[in-house]
Amino acid sequence: MDLTTHRTLGSEAVGSDPDVLAYDSAAHRLYVAAESGRLTVLDNRGHRLTVSGRAHLADGAHVVAVDSKTHRSYYPVPRGSDGHPALLTYQPRN
Repeated sequence: MDLTTHRTLGSEAVGSDPDVLAYDSAAHRLYVAAESGRLTVLDNRGHRLTVSGRAHLADGAHVVAVDSKTHRSYYPVPRGSDGHPALLTYQPRN
């Protein structure tokens, strides 16, 4: 969205009921987490957002936090591989 003209410049599907955004200002990366457990990662280059990744993390997983120094992102999930609440972490390659 152009904040000056209030025009929509584009849109992307990000999962059902997106509700948490986290922005890594150093990497120019926007993370969008949705109630559906879907995560979408978008790169912000040249005032355009381009999808660089999508994944279903877990049912009910819809929170994301990011560390702009390490570029590591964190995702609390209601049930990890052992059935208990867990914290997933991701370190991007670039």
